[in-house]
Amino acid sequence: MDKTRLEEQLRVIETRLSTLENQLNVNQSSQWTEPSPSPVPPLKTSKIQTAKSGNWLGIIAIICFIVAAGFIVKLSIESGWLTPARQIGLATLLGLALIASGIVLLNMDRKYASLLPAAGIIIFYLSTFAAHRLYSLILFQTAIAITVLISSFCIWLYIKIKHDLYSIITAIGAYTAPLILGVDASTVFSLYYCIICSFTFATISIWVQSRTLTMISAYLAILTTAIIGFELNQDTLIAIVLACHFIIFSLGTYFYTQTTKQYLTETEAWSLFPVLIIFYVMEYYFIDRSYPNLAPWISLVFAGFLFGLYLSAKKWFPNQSLNSQPLILAFVTVVAFHSIYLELLPINVRPWLFVFITVGYLFMPGTRLQNKKTSFFIPMLALITILAMEYLAMLSSLLLSDFDISWFIVSVASFLSIWLLLLFDNKGFAKKEDHGYLLLATAHLLGIAGLYQLMTDYGSLAVSASWLFYAVLVISFAFFRKDKTMARSALIVLGFAAGKALLYDAASTPTTIRIFCLLLTGVVLYGSGFLIRRIAEWK
Repeated sequence: MDKTRLEEQLRVIETRLSTLENQLNVNQSSQWTEPSPSPVPPLKTSKIQTAKSGNWLGIIAIICFIVAAGFIVKLSIESGWLTPARQIGLATLLGLALIASGIVLLNMDRKYASLLPAAGIIIFYLSTFAAHRLYSLILFQTAIAITVLISSFCIWLYIKIKHDLYSIITAIGAYTAPLILGVDASTVFSLYYCIICSFTFATISIWVQSRTLTMISAYLAILTTAIIGFELNQDTLIAIVLACHFIIFSLGTYFYTQTTKQYLTETEAWSLFPVLIIFYVMEYYFIDRSYPNLAPWISLVFAGFLFGLYLSAKKWFPNQSLNSQPLILAFVTVVAFHSIYLELLPINVRPWLFVFITVGYLFMPGTRLQNKKTSFFIPMLALITILAMEYLAMLSSLLLSDFDISWFIVSVASFLSIWLLLLFDNKGFAKKEDHGYLLLATAHLLGIAGLYQLMTDYGSLAVSASWLFYAVLVISFAFFRKDKTMARSALIVLGFAAGKALLYDAASTPTTIRIFCLLLTGVVLYGSGFLIRRIAEWK
């Protein structure tokens, strides 16, 4: 009995234990699931928002410091209780305090603390400029020397802090120094000073691996030299200095790629395009004032030099397409368009470019163009511009000028080149319906204008007959080729013929000519309509 009772008690205890365990498991699971998950994203968002707010506060604080330094400079002018020398000294001390504070705080918040030394450097520059320009406390050469020291110190801070703001401040302070300090008495010295700055910054940018320093320096060097050149009557010297800047920064970018094995990104490449255009405009302007006949040729030399550097750099990455290719092609295209097309080519030769480009398209590799549409966008745009300009020039000559055999011959050649493109294009451009209509319309308008000039001396009936005959030829050829697009395009010619018959011939020509024109036009229009209806039934 005792043994049986003991077993029953053990079972009861076991049952209670299992019940307690189940309850504990439920409680534990409820305790783990009750608390809501920690709001990690809001915390991160708040940190980001706080950081952004802090950055704005820091920038505003920097502006306050710089404005305060400026008012220190202004204070003596209004009150006179501080001498200019002491005033500059106080501003310099403020700059030192900001730099020291920023360096001390670097370990706490590197990005935020880096704003303070930047403000101190700006105050250093302003103090130096004010010491010479406002108070004449130091000579121009001394101010330039101090500027060089400040720039060197700023480069050291850039190496230590690794913030692009310092490279921007350094370049702006160094290149604008001659302009702010006044270059009237030391203009030539300022030009040589800018060349030294360009060489120094191009070298340092490779050392510290900063594309930003190269870009900012290139813009400032070209603009500063051009501004100085407008005030200096030495165009040849300015052109030589601009060429030196171009060569320095081109080689600097080239050797940067060679040293780091990192080619330009697409954004970096296109950020250099405006400065290349500024250089080209300024260089051409100053060369043209001294040697107008040499300006286009020298410009082509610069374009060839840059293209040669690109080809040399491409050998380092044989299996890759460099992001700078669109930039190089765009610059070479701009130079060639202006120097060759607008300056070097005689006016009577330019219309033949229409024939050359149209026929040349037939021999261009279509696959390569399709794979590099972005790279060839600017060159293709230039070619389209040339085609449009010369096409309008031919139409103008045929319709508004007296008969000129040279213009008539080139117009006929252009007309035939368009038809060659329509018939023998194997890249699919002319096969597309919208492209086909465009090409046929250009050919028909050119044909209408040419026939008008050729037949206008023989009377209105001859002009109408030639247009209608041309339209019949087009429709017949389209019927033979079973080409709906070509057949429908003949409606352009028929429309001109009908408009002439109804609006001009019916009102201005003699009665006999009027009757013949209307009858001939009506017969051709009716017959053409019959053929077009037949063509429309084709599948």
